[in-house]
Amino acid sequence: MVSSRGRPPKWCSPACRHRAWEQSRAAASGRSAVEVVTQIVQVERPVVVKEDVDVQPSGRGWPDTLIELAHQIDAGRVYDRDLPSLAASLDLVLSALSRRPAWNRLMSKR
Repeated sequence: MVSSRGRPPKWCSPACRHRAWEQSRAAASGRSAVEVVTQIVQVERPVVVKEDVDVQPSGRGWPDTLIELAHQIDAGRVYDRDLPSLAASLDLVLSALSRRPAWNRLMSKR
């Protein structure tokens, strides 16, 4: 931890300071202070596998989802290659709406 007062320390720890001293000492003598160590280490780590959960909006969540889709299309975040399948899906949604008696009543009042 670095104190909020005074000059910031030059070294993060005494070990870093000692390593720097060793390297400068070796450099001054023309040698290298690098020690090459070859060692293979195997570490077992638990792997957490998460299944993809496809969360679909329902009921009142659909309008917000469709508005977000419209914003993404306007912003160019939907590929042009995906637009025909989106249009076909939206046509299916409009067809389903037209088959609902309550929808037809709402539209006739407009």
